[in-house]
Amino acid sequence: MAANTHTAGTDRGHAIALSISFLVWIGATANAVLKTLQMARMLSTLSKMSDDQLAQIGILRSGIPEYAAKLMAD
Repeated sequence: MAANTHTAGTDRGHAIALSISFLVWIGATANAVLKTLQMARMLSTLSKMSDDQLAQIGILRSGIPEYAAKLMAD
């Protein structure tokens, strides 16, 4: 009987560990998707700005990807 209880406890612990690992994976995947969407939106917004507007914030149209990446890193 004790062996069955120990096995059940080990199985339950393993199931919990797998559940936690799955939740961590879901969180990391969701975070990556969110960052990708934020970057796409930022690139779209900056690309829609006129050259004069971009100059006012100190970037050239060709520098939009680097500027967006810098903003995302901060």
